[in-house]
Amino acid sequence: MTRSGYAVCASVLLIAPMAGAQQPPVPSRMEITRAYAGDVERLCPGVPPGQGRIKACMKEHISQLSAPCFDKLLGAVTVMYTVNSDLLFPSGGWQLSEAGKEVFAKLVKKLAPTQESKLYVSGFTDSTPIGPELRAQGITSNEQLSQMRADNVMQFLISQGVNPNLIAAKGFGDADPIASNDTRAGQAKNRRVELSLYPL
Repeated sequence: MTRSGYAVCASVLLIAPMAGAQQPPVPSRMEITRAYAGDVERLCPGVPPGQGRIKACMKEHISQLSAPCFDKLLGAVTVMYTVNSDLLFPSGGWQLSEAGKEVFAKLVKKLAPTQESKLYVSGFTDSTPIGPELRAQGITSNEQLSQMRADNVMQFLISQGVNPNLIAAKGFGDADPIASNDTRAGQAKNRRVELSLYPL
């Protein structure tokens, strides 16, 4: 199942601190799955997985989440990171900026030495159609652009010490907005890269 319900609460605007020793252990993927499975069936019956549909449905019913599901989501929040793409890439580009490299370099220093779980890099865009300049470079869709950005972040993380066998990248294009694409502010929020210890 992609873009699952556990990601509803697990979002921060910038890099958040990694879980410390004094914090409760991060729940496993199986524990999270067990916790929210009943809520998905109860709140989103018949909603097919993929393209953010389950996550969007769960967001609409967040006030109705069961206590076990909500507790697990809070437990997982320490391993979800969201960085605005405007901080990472030039407009319409996919190569990491120096500022973007600095953001991820700080994360790698904490993550790489003790990494045991697979890290997932997910790229997202707003709904603005691909312009002629990008098309001239062979980029024909927002999904392709987001994949190139996610791949670029992944390669940088590997260059900084992340285990190449414990990382994967996926571009979702404009399929999973977290804000309205009708405003510039909403579009800016939707242009993002998410890092998670669980596949989205």
